[in-house]
Amino acid sequence: MKRMSLWLMGLVILTGGVLHSQPSTSTANEHFVSVQPDVKLQVLDWGGTGRPLIFLSGLGDDAHVYDKFAPKFTEKYHVYGITRRGFGASSKPAPTNENYNADRLGDDVLAVIDELKLDRPVLVGHSIAGEELSSVGSRHPEKIELKEKTGDAVDFLSTPTTTG
Repeated sequence: MKRMSLWLMGLVILTGGVLHSQPSTSTANEHFVSVQPDVKLQVLDWGGTGRPLIFLSGLGDDAHVYDKFAPKFTEKYHVYGITRRGFGASSKPAPTNENYNADRLGDDVLAVIDELKLDRPVLVGHSIAGEELSSVGSRHPEKIELKEKTGDAVDFLSTPTTTG
């Protein structure tokens, strides 16, 4: 039997080195979404048409890490990026497990999805963002799009979606 791997929300991009060294030349609109009292997350909006696509950065990065990469997807997707709490321009609450565990970070992503009124976005994450992806996908699969991983990021995001 052929084994299929359904990724709950996207894929973990393995091109971290390419993403890290890019100076910001952002064409994204920036705004902030409140996810808890006194906690706001930086959200970048590169625009586009089609279903929503949200990029989540790796540890230590902010959403600007996708400034050159994200616009490549605006013909098929409305593209967003979220900077997780504790990094970049997002709020930096005290470093406790309660403030930074995987489910808390996943809840932050869900709060952004709800605030922006996004319908089943595709989530794509790099590195540690896999924790947020797993948290959201395992607890709230109805809120995101299931995709089958078929190759590199461009191929993956070009394949038809699997509704679940």
